[in-house]
Amino acid sequence: MAAEYIITFGIFALGLLMLIKGSDIFVEAATRVAKGFGVSEFIIALVLASIATTLPEVTTSAIAAYQGLSDIALGNAIGSALANIALILGLSALIMPLDVDEIAWKNALFMIGVTFYAWILMKDLVISRIEGLTLILIYLGFLYYLYKKHVTLEEVKEGRGNPKKDVVILFASGLVVVFGARLVVESAVKIATALGIPEVVIALTLVSIGTSLPEMANSLTATLKKIPNISVGNVVGANILDILMVIGIAALIRPIKVDYSIYSFTTPLTLLVMAVLAISLKLNNRVGRKTSVVLLALYAYFLYANFT
Repeated sequence: MAAEYIITFGIFALGLLMLIKGSDIFVEAATRVAKGFGVSEFIIALVLASIATTLPEVTTSAIAAYQGLSDIALGNAIGSALANIALILGLSALIMPLDVDEIAWKNALFMIGVTFYAWILMKDLVISRIEGLTLILIYLGFLYYLYKKHVTLEEVKEGRGNPKKDVVILFASGLVVVFGARLVVESAVKIATALGIPEVVIALTLVSIGTSLPEMANSLTATLKKIPNISVGNVVGANILDILMVIGIAALIRPIKVDYSIYSFTTPLTLLVMAVLAISLKLNNRVGRKTSVVLLALYAYFLYANFT
C-alpha cells in the first residue's frame, strides 16, 4: 500500500513537471512564433503569455470535465484564480511593491465583472453548455476589443528565426501539457480517495496551486527583474482566461455540477480578493506590501477553512 502511495505521488509530480516544463517551452515557442510573424509585443505580453501559462488549467479542467469530475474541473479554475492573486501576487508584492500602468485597474474591473457573471451562473448549482458558450464568446469579444484598441502589426523582418519550426515546437509542447494534465487529474483523484479528502478540496488547493506554478514562476521572475507590468498583467490575464475559457470549455464538454462550497464560499472569497487588488490599483496604480499582507492573510484563511 505504501508503495502504491509513492507511485501515485510520483505520477502526480511527473504530471506537474510536464505541465510546467511543457508550458514553459510553449511560452518561449509562442513568443518566437509571434516575433517571427511580426505580431506586436503588446499581444505577446498581455494575451499570449496569459494564454500559454493558463494552458495547464484549460487542459486539466477540460479532461476532468470529460471524465465527469466536475469538482476538479470547476475547483481548479476558481482555485487557480484565487491563488493567482492572493498567493502569487501576494508573494510578488511582498518581495517588491509592484508599480503598474493605469490600464491595469480597468482590466481588473473586467476580471471582477466576468467572475461575478460566472458566480451568477452557479446559482442553480449547474453551469450548462449554453452558459459555458456565453463565457467563451465573452472572451473572444475581449480579444477583439484588445485587438481593435491596442494591437498593431509590425513589418516582418528577416532574421527572426524559423517560425515553421517554432510552430511544430508549439504543438509538441502543447501535447506534453495535455498529457501532463491527464496524469495530474488521475493521480489527484487517487490521492483524494486514499486520504479521505473530498475531491473539491484537492482541486481547490493541490491541483489549482500546481497548475498555477507557471504564473508563479513568471510573476516572481518578472518581479525580481523589476518588470511589474508583466507580474500583474499576466495574473489578471490568466484569471480572465480561468473564468471565461477554462470554465467555458469544461462546461461545453459536459455541464458542470457546482459544489455548494464553491458557490457559497470560494467564489465570493475570490471576488473579495479581486476587489482588494482592483482598489489598490485604482488608488495608486500599485500593489504594495500592505496589500500583499492582506492578500496572503486571505489565502491563509482559505486554506484553514478548507482543511478544518
